[in-house]
Amino acid sequence: MRAPAPPQETITAANSPDWSTRAAVGQQLAAWADQDDIADIVQRLLLDRGDTAVVEATCLALLRRNDIHGTRLVARATTTAQDLLAIGLDHLDHLHDAVVNYLLPDWLGQVTGTVDGFLILCNALAQDADPTTATGARELARWARP
Repeated sequence: MRAPAPPQETITAANSPDWSTRAAVGQQLAAWADQDDIADIVQRLLLDRGDTAVVEATCLALLRRNDIHGTRLVARATTTAQDLLAIGLDHLDHLHDAVVNYLLPDWLGQVTGTVDGFLILCNALAQDADPTTATGARELARWARP
C-alpha cells in the first residue's frame, strides 16, 4: 500500500540540478500520477529540459502503472514534445523510445506492458475532451501498432 502523499523531500528533489536525482524522482512520483498536484510535477519531468534521461525514466515509470493516469500524462507530453521539435528539442524521440522499451520484451523475453492493453488505454484517451490528451493518445496508439 502506498503512502497517501510522497515525502516532501522527494517533491523538493524534482528541482534538483542533478539529472539522475530528477530521473529517480520521476520514477518515484509516478506512483502518485493520479493526484493532480503530483501529476503537474511529473508532467514537468516528462518534458525535462536539462536531460532527456529524466524524460525516458519518468515515461517508463508512468507506463508501467498500466493505467489511464500514467498513460494520460505520457499522451499530454507527447503532444507538447511535438511542439518542442520546432526549437530543436528531441523529447519526442525519447518518449517514443520509452514507449517502445515498455512494449518490447526484455532480454529474458518478459514483456512489461502488452500492446493490446496499451491500445485500450490509448483508444479511451483518444476520446478525451482535452485535445492535447486526445492528440497525444492517438500518436501513442500509432507508435504501438505494428
